[in-house]
Formats: sequence, C-alpha cells, structure tokens
Amino acid sequence: METSEPIKEKARSFFLNYCQTLSEELNTLTMASVVCTLGEVTLLRGAGDLGPLFAADRSLARAEEDSSGLGDLHLVFDTPISIALAGMMMMTNEGVIRSKMASRDYDEESHEGFREVATQIVAAINRQLEELAPGSHLYLASVKQISQGNMPPTLDNDTTYLSASIEITVGEFESATAHWLLSRKLAEPILKTAIPGSAKEMAGPGGMEEELPEEEDDALPHTEPGELLAPQVAGSVRLVMTETPFTLKEEEKVMRGITAITQDGYRYIGIERKGALIRVLSQSDIHQVMGSFYGSGPPIPRDKALYALPIGKLNVQQNLIKIGTDGSINEAADLMRQHRLHALPVVSNRGTLRGFVPIHAVVDYFRRMGKK
Repeated sequence: METSEPIKEKARSFFLNYCQTLSEELNTLTMASVVCTLGEVTLLRGAGDLGPLFAADRSLARAEEDSSGLGDLHLVFDTPISIALAGMMMMTNEGVIRSKMASRDYDEESHEGFREVATQIVAAINRQLEELAPGSHLYLASVKQISQGNMPPTLDNDTTYLSASIEITVGEFESATAHWLLSRKLAEPILKTAIPGSAKEMAGPGGMEEELPEEEDDALPHTEPGELLAPQVAGSVRLVMTETPFTLKEEEKVMRGITAITQDGYRYIGIERKGALIRVLSQSDIHQVMGSFYGSGPPIPRDKALYALPIGKLNVQQNLIKIGTDGSINEAADLMRQHRLHALPVVSNRGTLRGFVPIHAVVDYFRRMGKK
C-alpha cells in the first residue's frame, strides 16, 4: 500500500537511531561484529503485502503490548540469519553454524538462541517506548519457526503494519534482511503521527461496548491524579522484565510442564491457583524430578506415574519470592541477591504472573547505567 513521505521520514528517523543502538547491543550479546542497516520503510496490509515476507521458512518472534493495548510487534527473520545470530550467542563453532545455515537446520539450540536474541531486540524497543509512549511495555509472547508459504495467524489482514526492513550482517556470514512489523496502534505513538488504517480499524469497535483489559485496575497502581505511573519512573522493574511469562494451573499434569520446558523452550513455569501465582518451576526443577537419564530411552513406569501427577504437587515447600509491577530494579536486585535467584517473577496487583526478571537483564541494566 502507498506510504506518505511524512510517515516514511519519521519512521526512518526512529529506526536509524534504533539500528545503531541494536548493533551495539547485539555486538555485546553475540561477541561478534553485528551491523544492522536500515532499508525500506513502508506500510503493509493484507495477504498481498504480507505474504511475500513468508516465501521461505522464517524464524518469527512476536511481542505484544498489554499494558495499554497498543497492539503487537512481529520480527520476521530469514532462517539462516537467525541461525547465525543464535549460534554466535550460544558460542557455537563457526563451522557448525555455516553448516546449519546452508541446510537451514533450525534445531533446538538455534531456537533457544534465537529466543534470547529476540528478547534483547524487544528489550531495546522497550527502552525507547518508555520515552515515546510512557507506561507501555512489550512482552515477548512467542518464538516459533514458520514453514515456507505459511503466514502466521497472528498477522491480521485488516491490520495496517509499519514495516522496517533491516539488513543484518553477523561477522563474516552472509547478510540477510529481517523485517520489523509494528501494528498501526503501536506505530502511531512511536512516530507521533496518524497512520491511515483499514475500514475495520477506522470503524473501531463498530458500536459494540469495548471490552476492558483483563487487569484495568493494575494500570493505575496506587496513584493519585497527576501522579506518575510506575513504568514511567526511572528504574522501573518493567525495564528488565524480559523472560516470556508462561503459567499452568496447579491441577494440570506434570507432562504439560515437561513439554513447555523441553520442547517449547521456556526456562521458567509459573504455577497458578485461581489466577494467582503460587509457585515457580525452573528447568532444573523439572530435570531434577525426571532424573538425569530422562529421555535416554522409552518411558519407564515411574516416568508415566510422574506424567499424570498434578504439577501443583511439585516443589510445594518453595518460599515464593516475587515483586510487583510497580517495583524498582534496585528492589529486584536486592531480592535476587538476598535469595540467590537466577530469575525473579513479576506479578500484578492481583497476583497474576506478568513476566520474569532474569539476572543477566539486571546486570546489563546496571552496566549501561555505569557507562552513562
């Protein structure tokens, strides 16, 4: 679809600064030379515009903004470049990386590495969102592999997307173009300008009563009129909340947790009771329960018995340490140091899991503050 020059100019200004910052951060993350160069900026809508982005298999990460309802962000990477970034981040041998790139072999290690890369990309955008759209925050919702010719169902044909094509070069590997797709609702506050939408977008809810967000009361935690919200305060814990939140009800089976850890790539699982977090299980918890030889052969009777157990039965003696969404990074750091935690769960006023603060995100934050 046609894109006006004022929109292009504002988008280019934003993404040129973002590319420079992202290059520096990915250099540190992957310990390799990473160059991000901005290409075309345009508006896309419908299968005719979006379909060509998926002419080959892609690595896809999706983040959604659920504090203010500002839509979502899709990161579309050609499989080889996602393998290169993931491999350098995981310190994989360069020859192995080249072999995987040539065969487009996106294995479990690549998936885990790309999840980490996507986490950092989303965190970089969040730091700019704090200034451009105070109170907004993107959460990494999913990371998956999309086969050739399949457009992900999370892309809506009636939604207008601001697309930024960014050429990425990792070390001596061949460069490739990735695409940042920002939904219109997310792009408008970033560019500070109106973006033409589809008939459905412009019509709004179509006369129907708009449904309030699930946790509307959490958007204003303990504030008085005119008082700043927590996410706007320098040092808000939301700045370092990067791990994807994932929860299971306490009555769900252990097998579901095993699948989430071993196949879906989650590092931590929140266990909830009536919507509130009561416990956290980590990869090491699951591996400890299943034993060191789990997966080396067919399931034994003990394994099958564990599969059927309610996951709420695991780690019941845990003293749950958590922080609220209105907490600070200093508070999070103190809790993690005091209790020797690798990750700290962040909960809403109602006790709902909103994400995790990993220790590396806290360290990175203080490192950046030290440089400033």
